[in-house]
Amino acid sequence: MEPVNISALFCLLLVLCSAYPLRAGESQGAPFSVEGLLLPSAQAKLASRSKGVIEEIKREGDAVKAGEVVMLLESDMERLQQDQQRHVLDLRTFERAASDELSQKSVISKTEVEEKRVNHEVAKVQLEQAGRLLEMRKVVAPFDGVVSERLRERGEAVDEFTPVITLINLNELYLEIFLPAARLRQVKLGLPVKVTVTDLPGQEFAGAIAEVSPGVNPASGEFKVRVRVANPTGDLVAGTA
Repeated sequence: MEPVNISALFCLLLVLCSAYPLRAGESQGAPFSVEGLLLPSAQAKLASRSKGVIEEIKREGDAVKAGEVVMLLESDMERLQQDQQRHVLDLRTFERAASDELSQKSVISKTEVEEKRVNHEVAKVQLEQAGRLLEMRKVVAPFDGVVSERLRERGEAVDEFTPVITLINLNELYLEIFLPAARLRQVKLGLPVKVTVTDLPGQEFAGAIAEVSPGVNPASGEFKVRVRVANPTGDLVAGTA
């Protein structure tokens, strides 16, 4: 099957998403062109899992790597709690070691030895809990991307689970198009696609069909297709859905 030639007509944020109908005498296997909309391959609205005051936050346009901190809440109390639990664990570790030694000399009972063992295990759990509470003061990027929007500034208070930052992945884009029902059996996953953009005359980008809607919209008689297009140099610009 020949590649499908798709022309992405992209004009800033306003893009007409439509598909050309089959013309009389056109064969099902012939190349054809449609207009589409470039979208980020991934987009996430990030929120904190804790309440607090923002200590650090990335700016719009900042590029981040997966796992990198994009927002940090003030964490003095959480760090103190972690330090406290670390000292408690040190004490419980010493007590357990001492009880084991005394037990071998039959100085203390088995009940006392078991109590020290349990206290030691509880202290380990409490230290882990303190560490997790401290980690909850951070918001990290779930994927490589760029901060496209931030809704709070440093020093402002935030509630838990309230979106603060929008992160998008622009290294890879989706070209979203709509095709007539007659094309449904022709378009297959992995089919190579050539993408051109009106803002970049003379340039051509290689893509492949990544998603095909299994059903046709009865109102429009069309089905949705997404083409994955690599964008390592950032020449392609994503619009909004």
